[in-house]
Amino acid sequence: MRHATRPSPAARPALAVLGLALLGLALLGGCADTSLELQDPARILYFEAEALENQGLHSDAIAKLQNITAQYPGTRLAAFAFLKLADIYALQESWADAEAHYRQYLAANPGSHLTSYTLFRLLDVNDRNTYTGLFFKEREVDRGTSPNKKIILDYKRFLLLYPNSVYLPQIEHIYLDARATLASHELQVGDFYYKRGQYNAAVGRYWYLLRTYPEYPYPEAVLSRLIRAYRRNQQPEQAQEMFSIYRTLFGERGNAVDPVEN
Repeated sequence: MRHATRPSPAARPALAVLGLALLGLALLGGCADTSLELQDPARILYFEAEALENQGLHSDAIAKLQNITAQYPGTRLAAFAFLKLADIYALQESWADAEAHYRQYLAANPGSHLTSYTLFRLLDVNDRNTYTGLFFKEREVDRGTSPNKKIILDYKRFLLLYPNSVYLPQIEHIYLDARATLASHELQVGDFYYKRGQYNAAVGRYWYLLRTYPEYPYPEAVLSRLIRAYRRNQQPEQAQEMFSIYRTLFGERGNAVDPVEN
């Protein structure tokens, strides 16, 4: 099942360029750092990797950056190499590798002024990882939920740390899309259980959707399914209670089955 067609995220490339510019300034500003002064070969490797990346030679750039992380662990250049690797993997649409290296950068460089950029990129790559399609990218509801769950957690972390960030409008959109996809996934799983006669499991999924995603745009459909699942699960009192709530909220319209009459 597919969700809404992916909007064109026109602002994201500009924000990514801003982050890369900050990375360059951080690297240049760190030249006076003692650890960098002691690692001239590492610095040469880094700038060679950057030159290769600019030429589109991503595999060669990756090899040099990996040499830095392996040979000079614990240095600022190794931390920056993780970030550069993540950005290159993102360009290659290797989302899992990009995510892993963004997280390695955060672990290697806690408290960095590039943390907001890195968290934004984490949210972005997990968002992009939920879309498929050669010409028209669409969000897949029935794919694994892991990227969307990570988006929820990373968004909360970002909002706590950077409530006024320039990245906030973009990540709010990513966050809401992730919640909508997870809600649709819960409905799909509930329907799966219902069709196979596992009515108690279906009830649990429908209830979880209503409690966890109150903004879901089709509560009428979920309540209608919940009523039917209660009836099939031999729980007439619960079915009647849900039907009363349904009528209070939606009146006579809709497709809910009266649990007493049917």
